[in-house]
Amino acid sequence: MVRDMLRNLRRVRLVEVQLLITVLLLFAAGYMMVFATGQRRLEADVGSLQSLFSVLWPSSLPLLLYLVVSAGLSYRNPNADQILLPLVAVLSGLGLLFTARVAPTLDKDIYGDVAAKQSAFVTIGVILLVLMVFVDWDRWIFIRLFRTGMMEWLKNHRWTWMLLGVGLMVLTFIIGVDPNNSGVKVWFRLPGGFLFQPAELLKIILVVFLASYLIEHREVVNHGYRLGRITLPPLPYLVPMGGIWALCMALIVKQSDLGAALLLFGIFIAMLYVATGNGWYVGASFGAFAIGSYVMYQYIGKVQERVAIWLDPWSDAARLGYQIVQSQYALSAGGVTGSGLGLGAPYYVPAVHTDFAYTGIAEELGLMGTIGILIVYVLMIYRGYHIALSIPGRFRGFEQLLAVGLTTILAVQALIIIGGNLRVIPLTGITLPFISYGGSSVVMNFVIVGLLLRISTTTQKQT
Repeated sequence: MVRDMLRNLRRVRLVEVQLLITVLLLFAAGYMMVFATGQRRLEADVGSLQSLFSVLWPSSLPLLLYLVVSAGLSYRNPNADQILLPLVAVLSGLGLLFTARVAPTLDKDIYGDVAAKQSAFVTIGVILLVLMVFVDWDRWIFIRLFRTGMMEWLKNHRWTWMLLGVGLMVLTFIIGVDPNNSGVKVWFRLPGGFLFQPAELLKIILVVFLASYLIEHREVVNHGYRLGRITLPPLPYLVPMGGIWALCMALIVKQSDLGAALLLFGIFIAMLYVATGNGWYVGASFGAFAIGSYVMYQYIGKVQERVAIWLDPWSDAARLGYQIVQSQYALSAGGVTGSGLGLGAPYYVPAVHTDFAYTGIAEELGLMGTIGILIVYVLMIYRGYHIALSIPGRFRGFEQLLAVGLTTILAVQALIIIGGNLRVIPLTGITLPFISYGGSSVVMNFVIVGLLLRISTTTQKQT
Protein backbone atom coordinates (compact mmCIF):
# COMPACT_ATOMS: atom_id res chain seq x y z
CA MET A 1 0.00 0.00 0.00
CA VAL A 2 2.80 2.40 0.91
CA ARG A 3 4.53 1.51 -2.35
CA ASP A 4 1.37 2.37 -4.30
CA MET A 5 1.06 5.69 -2.48
CA LEU A 6 4.66 6.59 -3.29
CA ARG A 7 4.15 5.58 -6.92
CA ASN A 8 1.04 7.80 -7.17
CA LEU A 9 2.89 10.65 -5.45
CA ARG A 10 5.62 10.51 -8.09
CA ARG A 11 2.93 10.94 -10.75
CA VAL A 12 1.78 14.28 -9.29
CA ARG A 13 2.63 17.10 -11.66
CA LEU A 14 4.22 19.34 -9.02
CA VAL A 15 5.36 22.07 -11.41
CA GLU A 16 1.84 22.47 -12.78
CA VAL A 17 0.21 22.37 -9.33
CA GLN A 18 2.57 24.98 -7.90
CA LEU A 19 1.97 27.30 -10.83
CA LEU A 20 -1.81 26.88 -10.62
CA ILE A 21 -1.88 27.60 -6.88
CA THR A 22 0.18 30.74 -7.53
CA VAL A 23 -2.32 31.82 -10.19
CA LEU A 24 -5.26 31.23 -7.82
CA LEU A 25 -3.68 33.30 -5.05
CA LEU A 26 -2.76 36.04 -7.52
CA PHE A 27 -6.29 36.48 -8.81
CA ALA A 28 -7.89 36.14 -5.39
CA ALA A 29 -5.74 39.09 -4.34
CA GLY A 30 -6.66 40.92 -7.54
CA TYR A 31 -10.38 40.57 -6.92
CA MET A 32 -10.06 41.80 -3.37
CA MET A 33 -8.03 44.79 -4.58
CA VAL A 34 -10.78 45.71 -7.02
CA PHE A 35 -13.32 45.32 -4.24
CA ALA A 36 -11.26 47.42 -1.83
CA THR A 37 -10.93 50.32 -4.28
CA GLY A 38 -14.69 50.68 -4.30
CA GLN A 39 -15.07 50.14 -8.04
CA ARG A 40 -17.58 47.36 -7.38
CA ARG A 41 -20.36 48.89 -5.27
CA LEU A 42 -21.85 46.21 -3.04
CA GLU A 43 -24.38 46.75 -0.28
CA ALA A 44 -22.80 44.06 1.87
CA ASP A 45 -20.18 44.94 4.42
CA VAL A 46 -16.58 44.69 3.21
CA GLY A 47 -15.65 42.20 5.87
CA SER A 48 -18.59 39.86 5.40
CA LEU A 49 -18.18 36.44 3.84
CA GLN A 50 -21.11 37.14 1.53
CA SER A 51 -19.44 40.22 0.06
CA LEU A 52 -16.15 38.41 -0.45
CA PHE A 53 -17.96 35.54 -2.15
CA SER A 54 -19.75 38.01 -4.42
CA VAL A 55 -16.40 39.45 -5.46
CA LEU A 56 -14.65 36.11 -5.94
CA TRP A 57 -17.58 34.32 -7.62
CA PRO A 58 -16.92 35.28 -11.27
CA SER A 59 -13.63 33.39 -11.33
CA SER A 60 -13.78 30.92 -8.45
CA LEU A 61 -15.39 27.95 -10.19
CA PRO A 62 -13.46 27.96 -13.50
CA LEU A 63 -10.12 28.64 -11.82
CA LEU A 64 -10.66 25.88 -9.26
CA LEU A 65 -11.52 23.54 -12.12
CA TYR A 66 -7.92 23.91 -13.33
CA LEU A 67 -6.75 22.12 -10.17
CA VAL A 68 -9.20 19.33 -10.90
CA VAL A 69 -7.88 19.07 -14.44
CA SER A 70 -4.31 18.95 -13.11
CA ALA A 71 -5.21 16.16 -10.70
CA GLY A 72 -6.83 14.23 -13.55
CA LEU A 73 -3.77 14.70 -15.73
CA SER A 74 -1.54 13.38 -12.92
CA TYR A 75 -3.65 10.24 -12.77
CA ARG A 76 -4.50 9.65 -16.44
CA ASN A 77 -1.99 11.57 -18.56
CA PRO A 78 1.14 12.38 -16.50
CA ASN A 79 3.22 13.00 -19.66
CA ALA A 80 1.06 15.91 -20.84
CA ASP A 81 2.67 19.34 -20.99
CA GLN A 82 2.87 20.89 -17.49
CA ILE A 83 3.28 24.53 -18.50
CA LEU A 84 0.42 25.02 -20.95
CA LEU A 85 -2.46 24.75 -18.47
CA PRO A 86 -1.06 27.31 -15.97
CA LEU A 87 -0.47 29.76 -18.85
CA VAL A 88 -4.10 29.35 -19.91
CA ALA A 89 -5.13 29.86 -16.28
CA VAL A 90 -3.22 33.16 -16.14
CA LEU A 91 -4.83 34.53 -19.30
CA SER A 92 -8.37 33.31 -18.62
CA GLY A 93 -8.12 34.44 -14.99
CA LEU A 94 -7.01 37.88 -16.13
CA GLY A 95 -9.93 37.94 -18.55
CA LEU A 96 -12.37 37.05 -15.78
CA LEU A 97 -10.89 39.66 -13.47
CA PHE A 98 -10.97 42.40 -16.09
CA THR A 99 -14.50 41.53 -17.21
CA ALA A 100 -15.71 41.65 -13.61
CA ARG A 101 -13.84 44.93 -13.20
CA VAL A 102 -15.65 46.72 -16.05
CA ALA A 103 -18.99 44.88 -15.78
CA PRO A 104 -20.62 47.45 -13.43
CA THR A 105 -19.91 50.22 -15.97
CA LEU A 106 -21.60 48.43 -18.88
CA ASP A 107 -25.27 48.77 -19.76
CA LYS A 108 -26.90 45.51 -18.63
CA ASP A 109 -29.84 46.10 -20.96
CA ILE A 110 -27.40 45.82 -23.88
CA TYR A 111 -24.68 43.48 -22.65
CA GLY A 112 -26.32 41.63 -19.76
CA ASP A 113 -24.19 40.39 -16.87
CA VAL A 114 -20.90 40.00 -18.75
CA ALA A 115 -19.01 38.81 -15.67
CA ALA A 116 -21.37 35.88 -15.09
CA LYS A 117 -21.47 35.10 -18.82
CA GLN A 118 -17.68 35.11 -19.13
CA SER A 119 -17.47 32.82 -16.13
CA ALA A 120 -19.94 30.47 -17.84
CA PHE A 121 -17.96 30.60 -21.09
CA VAL A 122 -14.70 29.72 -19.34
CA THR A 123 -16.39 26.94 -17.38
CA ILE A 124 -17.83 25.46 -20.58
CA GLY A 125 -14.41 25.76 -22.19
CA VAL A 126 -12.70 23.92 -19.32
CA ILE A 127 -15.33 21.17 -19.50
CA LEU A 128 -14.70 20.76 -23.23
CA LEU A 129 -10.96 20.67 -22.52
CA VAL A 130 -11.60 17.87 -20.00
CA LEU A 131 -13.60 15.94 -22.60
CA MET A 132 -10.85 16.40 -25.17
CA VAL A 133 -8.09 15.19 -22.85
CA PHE A 134 -9.63 12.53 -20.62
CA VAL A 135 -12.26 10.75 -22.71
CA ASP A 136 -10.80 7.79 -24.59
CA TRP A 137 -12.42 8.73 -27.88
CA ASP A 138 -10.40 6.13 -29.79
CA ARG A 139 -11.61 3.24 -27.65
CA TRP A 140 -15.24 4.22 -27.07
CA ILE A 141 -16.19 5.96 -30.33
CA PHE A 142 -13.82 5.96 -33.28
CA ILE A 143 -12.44 2.42 -33.26
CA ARG A 144 -15.87 0.95 -32.57
CA LEU A 145 -17.71 2.97 -35.22
CA PHE A 146 -15.07 3.90 -37.78
CA ARG A 147 -12.31 1.30 -37.21
CA THR A 148 -9.75 4.08 -36.84
CA GLY A 149 -8.37 6.48 -34.23
CA MET A 150 -9.54 10.03 -33.63
CA MET A 151 -6.57 11.68 -35.33
CA GLU A 152 -6.79 9.38 -38.34
CA TRP A 153 -10.52 10.09 -38.55
CA LEU A 154 -9.88 13.84 -38.57
CA LYS A 155 -7.19 13.36 -41.19
CA ASN A 156 -9.31 11.18 -43.48
CA HIS A 157 -12.46 13.31 -43.40
CA ARG A 158 -11.01 16.71 -44.23
CA TRP A 159 -13.49 17.45 -47.01
CA THR A 160 -16.45 16.66 -44.76
CA TRP A 161 -15.19 19.07 -42.13
CA MET A 162 -14.45 21.70 -44.73
CA LEU A 163 -17.94 21.37 -46.19
CA LEU A 164 -19.41 21.82 -42.71
CA GLY A 165 -17.35 24.96 -42.07
CA VAL A 166 -18.20 26.57 -45.40
CA GLY A 167 -21.85 25.59 -44.96
CA LEU A 168 -22.01 27.34 -41.60
CA MET A 169 -20.49 30.49 -43.10
CA VAL A 170 -23.01 30.45 -45.95
CA LEU A 171 -25.80 29.99 -43.43
CA THR A 172 -24.86 33.27 -41.73
CA PHE A 173 -26.07 35.09 -44.86
CA ILE A 174 -29.52 33.56 -44.27
CA ILE A 175 -30.08 33.44 -40.52
CA GLY A 176 -27.10 35.43 -39.18
CA VAL A 177 -27.75 38.17 -36.63
CA ASP A 178 -26.01 41.44 -35.80
CA PRO A 179 -26.39 41.98 -32.03
CA ASN A 180 -24.03 44.97 -31.95
CA ASN A 181 -25.62 46.90 -34.84
CA SER A 182 -22.25 46.92 -36.58
CA GLY A 183 -23.61 45.88 -39.95
CA VAL A 184 -21.90 42.47 -39.72
CA LYS A 185 -24.22 39.45 -39.42
CA VAL A 186 -21.76 36.74 -38.45
CA TRP A 187 -23.46 35.26 -35.36
CA PHE A 188 -26.12 32.63 -34.76
CA ARG A 189 -28.51 33.23 -31.90
CA LEU A 190 -28.72 30.16 -29.65
CA PRO A 191 -31.25 29.29 -26.94
CA GLY A 192 -30.67 31.12 -23.68
CA GLY A 193 -29.56 34.34 -25.35
CA PHE A 194 -26.11 33.02 -26.27
CA LEU A 195 -24.44 33.79 -29.59
CA PHE A 196 -22.19 31.59 -31.71
CA GLN A 197 -19.77 32.84 -34.36
CA PRO A 198 -19.08 30.17 -37.04
CA ALA A 199 -15.78 31.82 -38.05
CA GLU A 200 -14.32 30.70 -34.70
CA LEU A 201 -15.02 27.08 -35.59
CA LEU A 202 -13.94 27.62 -39.19
CA LYS A 203 -10.37 28.50 -38.17
CA ILE A 204 -9.97 25.10 -36.45
CA ILE A 205 -11.58 23.30 -39.39
CA LEU A 206 -9.20 25.05 -41.79
CA VAL A 207 -6.21 23.92 -39.72
CA VAL A 208 -7.44 20.31 -39.79
CA PHE A 209 -7.97 20.53 -43.55
CA LEU A 210 -4.57 22.07 -44.28
CA ALA A 211 -2.73 19.65 -41.99
CA SER A 212 -4.39 16.67 -43.68
CA TYR A 213 -3.94 17.96 -47.23
CA LEU A 214 -0.35 19.12 -46.80
CA ILE A 215 0.85 15.94 -45.13
CA GLU A 216 -0.65 13.85 -47.91
CA HIS A 217 0.85 15.93 -50.72
CA ARG A 218 3.87 17.30 -48.90
CA GLU A 219 6.56 15.94 -51.23
CA VAL A 220 4.87 17.15 -54.42
CA VAL A 221 4.00 20.56 -52.99
CA ASN A 222 7.53 20.95 -51.67
CA HIS A 223 9.49 20.02 -54.79
CA GLY A 224 7.13 20.80 -57.67
CA TYR A 225 7.68 19.54 -61.21
CA ARG A 226 10.94 19.60 -63.15
CA LEU A 227 10.77 20.81 -66.75
CA GLY A 228 14.38 20.74 -67.89
CA ARG A 229 16.21 23.12 -65.57
CA ILE A 230 13.02 24.90 -64.54
CA THR A 231 11.02 23.90 -61.45
CA LEU A 232 7.31 24.53 -61.91
CA PRO A 233 4.96 24.92 -58.96
CA PRO A 234 2.65 21.91 -58.49
CA LEU A 235 -0.51 23.74 -59.54
CA PRO A 236 -2.75 20.62 -59.65
CA TYR A 237 -2.06 20.18 -55.92
CA LEU A 238 -1.95 23.84 -54.91
CA VAL A 239 -5.19 24.85 -56.64
CA PRO A 240 -7.59 22.70 -54.51
CA MET A 241 -5.96 23.85 -51.28
CA GLY A 242 -5.73 27.47 -52.40
CA GLY A 243 -9.27 27.35 -53.75
CA ILE A 244 -10.74 26.20 -50.43
CA TRP A 245 -8.75 28.87 -48.59
CA ALA A 246 -9.86 31.54 -51.09
CA LEU A 247 -13.50 30.47 -50.71
CA CYS A 248 -13.30 30.82 -46.93
CA MET A 249 -11.63 34.20 -47.32
CA ALA A 250 -14.25 35.38 -49.83
CA LEU A 251 -17.14 34.41 -47.54
CA ILE A 252 -15.56 36.17 -44.57
CA VAL A 253 -14.68 39.29 -46.57
CA LYS A 254 -18.23 39.35 -47.92
CA GLN A 255 -19.40 39.50 -44.32
CA SER A 256 -16.87 42.32 -43.68
CA ASP A 257 -15.21 40.21 -40.96
CA LEU A 258 -11.75 41.50 -41.87
CA GLY A 259 -10.07 40.30 -38.68
CA ALA A 260 -11.03 36.69 -39.35
CA ALA A 261 -9.82 37.03 -42.96
CA LEU A 262 -6.41 38.25 -41.79
CA LEU A 263 -6.27 35.42 -39.25
CA LEU A 264 -6.98 32.76 -41.89
CA PHE A 265 -4.29 34.27 -44.10
CA GLY A 266 -1.73 34.01 -41.31
CA ILE A 267 -2.68 30.38 -40.61
CA PHE A 268 -2.40 29.48 -44.30
CA ILE A 269 1.05 31.06 -44.70
CA ALA A 270 2.47 29.52 -41.51
CA MET A 271 1.29 25.99 -42.23
CA LEU A 272 2.35 26.09 -45.87
CA TYR A 273 5.85 27.22 -44.90
CA VAL A 274 6.21 24.67 -42.07
CA ALA A 275 5.06 21.83 -44.34
CA THR A 276 7.30 22.72 -47.28
CA GLY A 277 10.13 24.92 -45.94
CA ASN A 278 9.81 26.82 -49.22
CA GLY A 279 10.22 30.57 -48.81
CA TRP A 280 8.95 31.14 -52.34
CA TYR A 281 5.42 30.30 -51.23
CA VAL A 282 5.64 32.86 -48.44
CA GLY A 283 6.84 35.58 -50.79
CA ALA A 284 4.16 34.77 -53.36
CA SER A 285 1.47 34.75 -50.69
CA PHE A 286 2.50 38.13 -49.33
CA GLY A 287 2.52 39.47 -52.87
CA ALA A 288 -1.01 38.19 -53.39
CA PHE A 289 -1.95 39.67 -50.01
CA ALA A 290 -0.60 43.08 -51.02
CA ILE A 291 -2.53 43.01 -54.30
CA GLY A 292 -5.70 41.82 -52.56
CA SER A 293 -5.39 44.48 -49.88
CA TYR A 294 -5.05 47.19 -52.52
CA VAL A 295 -8.10 45.93 -54.41
CA MET A 296 -10.15 45.73 -51.21
CA TYR A 297 -9.10 49.24 -50.27
CA GLN A 298 -10.21 50.54 -53.64
CA TYR A 299 -13.64 48.88 -53.69
CA ILE A 300 -14.71 48.19 -50.09
CA GLY A 301 -15.79 51.25 -48.16
CA LYS A 302 -15.35 49.63 -44.74
CA VAL A 303 -11.68 48.98 -45.49
CA GLN A 304 -11.17 52.59 -46.56
CA GLU A 305 -12.87 53.78 -43.39
CA ARG A 306 -10.72 51.62 -41.11
CA VAL A 307 -7.47 52.60 -42.80
CA ALA A 308 -8.38 56.30 -42.61
CA ILE A 309 -9.25 56.09 -38.92
CA TRP A 310 -6.09 54.09 -38.26
CA LEU A 311 -3.90 56.75 -39.88
CA ASP A 312 -5.63 59.74 -38.29
CA PRO A 313 -8.30 58.97 -35.69
CA TRP A 314 -8.29 62.60 -34.49
CA SER A 315 -9.76 63.77 -37.80
CA ASP A 316 -13.11 62.39 -36.63
CA ALA A 317 -12.48 62.03 -32.90
CA ALA A 318 -16.10 62.58 -31.92
CA ARG A 319 -17.53 59.85 -34.12
CA LEU A 320 -15.60 57.20 -36.12
CA GLY A 321 -12.30 57.77 -34.35
CA TYR A 322 -13.73 58.07 -30.85
CA GLN A 323 -12.92 54.50 -29.81
CA ILE A 324 -9.30 54.66 -30.97
CA VAL A 325 -8.74 58.12 -29.50
CA GLN A 326 -10.02 57.02 -26.10
CA SER A 327 -7.81 53.93 -26.26
CA GLN A 328 -4.78 56.13 -26.92
CA TYR A 329 -5.63 58.24 -23.87
CA ALA A 330 -5.98 55.05 -21.81
CA LEU A 331 -2.55 53.81 -22.92
CA SER A 332 -1.04 57.19 -22.07
CA ALA A 333 -2.72 57.26 -18.65
CA GLY A 334 -1.31 53.84 -17.81
CA GLY A 335 2.30 54.84 -18.21
CA VAL A 336 4.93 52.36 -17.04
CA THR A 337 3.37 51.03 -13.83
CA GLY A 338 -0.32 51.75 -14.46
CA SER A 339 -2.90 53.65 -12.46
CA GLY A 340 -3.54 50.64 -10.24
CA LEU A 341 -5.99 47.77 -10.36
CA GLY A 342 -9.47 49.22 -10.01
CA LEU A 343 -8.23 52.82 -10.05
CA GLY A 344 -8.31 53.56 -13.77
CA ALA A 345 -11.18 54.51 -16.06
CA PRO A 346 -11.03 51.95 -18.92
CA TYR A 347 -14.82 52.17 -19.31
CA TYR A 348 -14.40 55.38 -21.32
CA VAL A 349 -13.22 53.18 -24.20
CA PRO A 350 -16.27 51.77 -26.06
CA ALA A 351 -16.32 47.96 -26.19
CA VAL A 352 -13.32 47.84 -23.88
CA HIS A 353 -14.27 44.33 -22.73
CA THR A 354 -14.08 42.94 -26.29
CA ASP A 355 -11.99 44.84 -28.85
CA PHE A 356 -9.85 46.85 -26.42
CA ALA A 357 -9.24 44.54 -23.47
CA TYR A 358 -5.48 44.92 -23.92
CA THR A 359 -5.81 48.72 -23.76
CA GLY A 360 -8.00 48.58 -20.67
CA ILE A 361 -5.50 46.37 -18.88
CA ALA A 362 -2.66 48.66 -19.99
CA GLU A 363 -4.30 51.63 -18.27
CA GLU A 364 -4.44 49.91 -14.88
CA LEU A 365 -1.36 47.67 -15.03
CA GLY A 366 0.80 49.87 -17.26
CA LEU A 367 3.59 48.93 -19.62
CA MET A 368 4.96 46.39 -17.14
CA GLY A 369 1.63 44.57 -16.97
CA THR A 370 1.17 44.44 -20.74
CA ILE A 371 4.73 43.20 -21.23
CA GLY A 372 3.89 40.47 -18.74
CA ILE A 373 0.87 39.51 -20.87
CA LEU A 374 3.06 39.38 -23.96
CA ILE A 375 5.52 37.11 -22.14
CA VAL A 376 2.68 34.72 -21.24
CA TYR A 377 1.57 34.59 -24.88
CA VAL A 378 5.14 33.98 -26.05
CA LEU A 379 5.52 31.13 -23.55
CA MET A 380 2.22 29.63 -24.66
CA ILE A 381 3.23 29.80 -28.31
CA TYR A 382 6.62 28.28 -27.45
CA ARG A 383 4.97 25.38 -25.61
CA GLY A 384 2.61 24.78 -28.51
CA TYR A 385 5.42 24.59 -31.05
CA HIS A 386 7.47 22.53 -28.59
CA ILE A 387 4.65 19.97 -28.47
CA ALA A 388 4.79 19.76 -32.27
CA LEU A 389 8.56 19.27 -32.25
CA SER A 390 8.36 16.65 -29.48
CA ILE A 391 6.12 14.28 -31.44
CA PRO A 392 8.21 11.17 -32.11
CA GLY A 393 8.31 9.18 -35.33
CA ARG A 394 7.96 10.08 -38.98
CA PHE A 395 4.43 8.74 -39.36
CA ARG A 396 2.71 11.35 -37.20
CA GLY A 397 3.17 14.30 -39.48
CA PHE A 398 -0.53 15.13 -39.36
CA GLU A 399 -0.40 15.63 -35.59
CA GLN A 400 2.72 17.77 -35.95
CA LEU A 401 1.12 20.05 -38.51
CA LEU A 402 -2.10 20.11 -36.50
CA ALA A 403 -0.22 21.28 -33.39
CA VAL A 404 1.60 23.92 -35.46
CA GLY A 405 -1.65 25.19 -36.96
CA LEU A 406 -3.52 25.30 -33.64
CA THR A 407 -0.67 27.20 -31.99
CA THR A 408 -0.52 29.58 -34.94
CA ILE A 409 -4.20 30.44 -34.42
CA LEU A 410 -3.44 31.73 -30.93
CA ALA A 411 -0.23 33.47 -32.05
CA VAL A 412 -1.68 35.30 -35.05
CA GLN A 413 -4.90 36.21 -33.27
CA ALA A 414 -3.01 37.78 -30.35
CA LEU A 415 -0.65 39.58 -32.74
CA ILE A 416 -3.50 41.06 -34.80
CA ILE A 417 -5.59 42.40 -31.94
CA ILE A 418 -2.63 43.71 -29.91
CA GLY A 419 -1.28 45.40 -33.04
CA GLY A 420 -4.70 46.98 -33.58
CA ASN A 421 -4.88 48.22 -29.99
CA LEU A 422 -1.44 49.80 -30.30
CA ARG A 423 -2.24 51.28 -33.77
CA VAL A 424 0.53 49.28 -35.41
CA ILE A 425 -2.05 47.94 -37.88
CA PRO A 426 -5.68 48.91 -38.56
CA LEU A 427 -8.09 47.66 -35.92
CA THR A 428 -9.91 44.41 -36.77
CA GLY A 429 -12.81 42.90 -34.91
CA ILE A 430 -11.26 39.82 -33.32
CA THR A 431 -10.74 39.01 -29.67
CA LEU A 432 -7.65 38.71 -27.49
CA PRO A 433 -7.35 34.95 -26.78
CA PHE A 434 -8.73 33.94 -23.36
CA ILE A 435 -8.90 37.56 -22.14
CA SER A 436 -11.52 39.37 -24.22
CA TYR A 437 -15.20 38.79 -23.51
CA GLY A 438 -16.82 36.49 -26.07
CA GLY A 439 -18.35 33.03 -25.89
CA SER A 440 -17.41 31.54 -29.26
CA SER A 441 -13.80 32.68 -29.09
CA VAL A 442 -13.24 31.59 -25.48
CA VAL A 443 -14.80 28.15 -25.97
CA MET A 444 -12.94 27.45 -29.24
CA ASN A 445 -9.64 28.54 -27.67
CA PHE A 446 -10.14 25.92 -24.95
CA VAL A 447 -10.83 23.32 -27.64
CA ILE A 448 -7.49 24.30 -29.19
CA VAL A 449 -5.67 23.85 -25.87
CA GLY A 450 -7.49 20.56 -25.29
CA LEU A 451 -6.25 19.24 -28.63
CA LEU A 452 -2.71 20.41 -27.87
CA LEU A 453 -2.75 18.71 -24.46
CA ARG A 454 -4.13 15.52 -26.02
CA ILE A 455 -1.34 15.53 -28.59
CA SER A 456 1.26 16.23 -25.89
CA THR A 457 0.22 13.15 -23.90
CA THR A 458 1.75 10.95 -26.58
CA THR A 459 5.07 12.76 -26.87
CA GLN A 460 8.11 11.18 -25.30
CA LYS A 461 10.25 14.28 -24.70
CA GLN A 462 9.02 16.64 -21.99
CA THR A 463 10.91 19.67 -20.76
